[in-house]
Amino acid sequence: MNDIIFRHYREGDEKQLATLFNLAFQQNGSGFVRTPNNWNWRYVKSPGFEPEMCQIAEDTNKEKIVGAVIVNLIEMVPIGKNMYLIGDINDVSTLPDYTNRGIATKLMEKSIEYMKQKKCDFSILSAGFNGFARKRIYQKLGYFDVDIGALFIQFPNIIQLIKNVYALALFFPIFCAFSYIPRFLNRIRLKFYRGFKEFSYEINYNKKHFEYMNKINKINPKYYEGFPKYNETKFLWARVKVPAAQQKPTYIVIRKNGKIIGGSVITHQYIHSFKFGIKIRIGIIHEIFLEKSIYDNSKDLVLGYIYLLDKILKASTRRSLAVLMYVSPLKDKDLNRALNNMNFLKIKANVTMIKELKANLKFPQIKSPLFVPTYVTLGFP
Repeated sequence: MNDIIFRHYREGDEKQLATLFNLAFQQNGSGFVRTPNNWNWRYVKSPGFEPEMCQIAEDTNKEKIVGAVIVNLIEMVPIGKNMYLIGDINDVSTLPDYTNRGIATKLMEKSIEYMKQKKCDFSILSAGFNGFARKRIYQKLGYFDVDIGALFIQFPNIIQLIKNVYALALFFPIFCAFSYIPRFLNRIRLKFYRGFKEFSYEINYNKKHFEYMNKINKINPKYYEGFPKYNETKFLWARVKVPAAQQKPTYIVIRKNGKIIGGSVITHQYIHSFKFGIKIRIGIIHEIFLEKSIYDNSKDLVLGYIYLLDKILKASTRRSLAVLMYVSPLKDKDLNRALNNMNFLKIKANVTMIKELKANLKFPQIKSPLFVPTYVTLGFP
């Protein structure tokens, strides 16, 4: 560690930080990819960014960034009856040749100190349940599990999937049966269900931004703990003033008698496997919301989610998405039942972890599902 210095972000670091992210998250053979421009939008242009939010480890002999941890965002979040200032941890990464030297732990300690200086009540991050970092770094630094979510995936556009990975053409009948048949059967089911006669939907690509923002801000806080409402600054950054087509949103809204009662938003990214030369277009569902009070019972509510999921898949097909993913808290039982009914694969568990940053302040018990934004779970706003 004698040649390693610790500092914060400086203008011009974007290229090396993007390379660090790509190499660190390709260690398992595949991962999302960042470009310098994407990194700059993701962090430097995010609301409230300060250079100290990005802690960096640099090998001075090689003039190379070898590790980083980023605090993004710091925002007020409602939990229970109170509002808390919470700092998000993202992109904990170390170059493969520099692992097991305590670099990530040191960077985390510096990030925690920064959040304490900003008077944060808690810090939040997402980790793989069986991952190395959860047990060897985060738990040792005082982070503890507060909620478990599952990563659900579907294949909305089989043709696009085969274009991305030609070898999967052999499994075309299996993918069709897995993906399309449940959608077809559920559409028939809904068509003959009296409760959905008054329903309609819209799929809007990169328009009607603030209609969507206002409606989710009204509905989601009723049913989730920890939903940080969008303000105009945050929404402009995350959805409107984006650097590339992949970040431009597709909004899905469903109406009953003309009134919006639910919706979702999707964007996409690319997963690369440099080793195998594979690039797959991945859709990300950022949130799913529904006015639950209009449904008489759990069965009808599940059908309401199925109706919305069908429209999300339809929007994903239009967007030529090979794969679609969503991280859902396990406490969101009705939504999870709908996801299972639509044959979304549940492939792994994500753990939401919290660290208490103030003495005598305990993280409150939560009864409703905990809303964890995709900029925490997946790294993309």
